[in-house]
Amino acid sequence: MKDSIFSLRRLRWKLTLSYTLVAVVTLLAVVLIAVSALVIFLSSDLLPTLITQQVRDEFVPGLEKPLNQDPPDVESLREELTLFATGSDARGADAPSPGEPDFNFNLTPDEGALFVVDEKGSLLVSVPELRGFTEGERFEADRVPRLEPLVDAALNGEEKARNLSTNTPQGRILTAIPIEDENGRVIGALVGTFRMPDLTGPLLIVVGVSAVLLMIPAAFLGTIFGFFTAWGLTRRLRRLALAAQSWSQGDFSVVTRDRSKDELGQLSRELNDMAAQLESLIQAKGELATLEARNRFARDLHDSVKQQVFATSLQIAAARALIERDTQSAEHHLSQADELVRQAQKELNVLIAEMRPAALEGKGLASALREYLGRWSQGAEIPGDLHVQGERETPLEVEQTLFRVAQEALANVARHSGAEHAEVDLIYTASTVTLRVADDGRGFDPAQGPGGGFGLQSMRERLERLGGYVNVESVPGKGTHVTCVCPLDEERGKDL
Repeated sequence: MKDSIFSLRRLRWKLTLSYTLVAVVTLLAVVLIAVSALVIFLSSDLLPTLITQQVRDEFVPGLEKPLNQDPPDVESLREELTLFATGSDARGADAPSPGEPDFNFNLTPDEGALFVVDEKGSLLVSVPELRGFTEGERFEADRVPRLEPLVDAALNGEEKARNLSTNTPQGRILTAIPIEDENGRVIGALVGTFRMPDLTGPLLIVVGVSAVLLMIPAAFLGTIFGFFTAWGLTRRLRRLALAAQSWSQGDFSVVTRDRSKDELGQLSRELNDMAAQLESLIQAKGELATLEARNRFARDLHDSVKQQVFATSLQIAAARALIERDTQSAEHHLSQADELVRQAQKELNVLIAEMRPAALEGKGLASALREYLGRWSQGAEIPGDLHVQGERETPLEVEQTLFRVAQEALANVARHSGAEHAEVDLIYTASTVTLRVADDGRGFDPAQGPGGGFGLQSMRERLERLGGYVNVESVPGKGTHVTCVCPLDEERGKDL
């Protein structure tokens, strides 16, 4: 696998783009939230309450003295109201035309008025002076929608600012503030109407300008921050990928060094532990396989070569005892010893061939068997032929099992059959692979025992692990046929 596969460039740029989009969207969301909060603030009762409280604290105390005089000092009140109205951009409305209602605040953004009403409800001063409201007469607050309850509350001594002000649907603030003397007695009320500017246009301009001016630097900073963050993340992922690649190839010396305490660092440490455990398991499995092979080799040596060597030594001892007085008998024993040595040599050749590893990868079961059968024929001095039908690709596990089974079967032919020829058939079908090993040796009677001992039992165990089976057919004097059938993956899956 090439190193470029783990460069993770696409992931890096995806993460960078994500950070950029998040930065831009977050900025726009903040601007929209701020504008929405301002609109909500301007349309709520909080703004009139704050204005009422401010006017009450800073302006109303200046009206208490002239209003508390007897009679009230109207000119001083007018002067105070004029100063305040000029500073707050309050303006009046023209007098109504004939045929129109007595008073109608058209409530355009340029309108506004201030009134001072005494404790009896009479209008003392209005700034600007409104012809619809006559000074010295009763102040008719009911002619202004929503104003009368505020004036009544103020003259009744209401203290809470939120009950002394309100917004109108036309965008105007109405307020009525009680004026008290030094003893806390209500001696009048300040009534005001203040225009509310139309902020729709300015707010849209603010949103547009802010989006343009702030989006570009936000996108730039988001891209820079996202790139370095994504680069660090993909670099850590790349180290993990390269380590996994090395582990898949059997190199467990590679470890991922990530000391961070986040989830990725924890994953790296757990993968290192897993790789160490996997290496230990592979080593243990290899040691067990080696031990099993050694035990089997030792058992084969004990059951065959050792017995033949012992029999050879007996023949030589007998020849030695007879050589001086019975030369012909001694010669016969030496011939037997020579035959036993040749048999032991063939047995060793077979065992050595079995110990050689089978290079199945890239070669296939048929090719591996063909090579092994050639070596076996030379070592056992028994000609052998291989016949293959319908060769196809099969799982490595199946090929390894059948190769070992063929080794076992051919070893039994060399050790026990006394055959002059052997044949190996390898037959592939859609659902199974069949291995058949036949010889023309002495055979045996199945009723007297299966023959083959350990080798045949080992073949059965190997095939049963894969869901297959072994069938042995033999007739004394007519050879032996060993048939092994192994299902492929699909067939094994049905059995499971």
